[in-house]
Amino acid sequence: MDTGVHFRISLICLALGGVILFSLLQGGFQVEPTLTITLGGDVILGRDDQAIFTEDPWGGMAQTQTLPDGSHNWFLVNLESPLGSVAGTKVTRKGYNLCAPPEVAEILKMGGVGLVSAVNNHQGDCTETVEPSQALAGIVPIFEGQPAFLESPAGTVAILAVDAVSKPLDMAALLASVADLKAKSDVLIVSLHWGVEYAGEPTPFQRDQARQLANAGVDVLWGHHPHVLQPAEWVESEDGNHRMLAFYSLGNLLTDQSMTYEMRHSALIQLQFQEGEISQLSLRPLVLTQKDGRLALASPDEEEVIQINKRLGWAEILESFP
Repeated sequence: MDTGVHFRISLICLALGGVILFSLLQGGFQVEPTLTITLGGDVILGRDDQAIFTEDPWGGMAQTQTLPDGSHNWFLVNLESPLGSVAGTKVTRKGYNLCAPPEVAEILKMGGVGLVSAVNNHQGDCTETVEPSQALAGIVPIFEGQPAFLESPAGTVAILAVDAVSKPLDMAALLASVADLKAKSDVLIVSLHWGVEYAGEPTPFQRDQARQLANAGVDVLWGHHPHVLQPAEWVESEDGNHRMLAFYSLGNLLTDQSMTYEMRHSALIQLQFQEGEISQLSLRPLVLTQKDGRLALASPDEEEVIQINKRLGWAEILESFP
């Protein structure tokens, strides 16, 4: 084929490409809308009515609620500290009552937190609680039996929270709730307060419960309570038609538990959804440090990043990501 023929073919291809692009633009072609959820770990803001953090501890770790593409980033954490006061004669083990003064809600706002799960074994620590809509103004609280719904151009997300520490997990009731919410949402996240404190692995019983939730169509399992990172995994349904991403524990995010490196290590997981499926996921390793005599979040060093990635099994998660 001579040079002239090549040139004419190139011009034809270029012209066709321009026609296709023009047609897409004329037809209002748009990128498929996305939905972004960022998951964090345990947050303890007070003990025995006293605030742990009085200054901004987030630094560069605060989340931006509006992403560059204009979509919203929903940042979800497990709030172990109910907001209110401890008055009267309530008897607790000193230091194990995590009631925090209402003003510490400002710490959550500084970090860009958009939702908090209040469903855990410390939800009754305050004798006098503050109405969450007042203390958390702008932040959506999730209570047991009251799932949260997030609406976006990419679809509806339902978040269901359950406490399996204060009482045994009623799996039959949970699966019934899951079936109901699946019919009302495009993405379903189950928040489970469960597991063994400071254990590096979920129990076989937890893994069995996770399989049942995957069979029921749950998209993301977000666990908390152990206060240390545990391996995450994809859990496939028995019929092979669905996969759930299970985070058994993301460890501590903001707390005063800094005694060991396991308690100081944490991570933020950002999930992006398109048409009800996870289209992108990313990991941001974190470490809780003492800075100028106060606790603050920071970027971990290279060795700590390796440890955090290994403990979460992040390489395996990405290898199995479609």
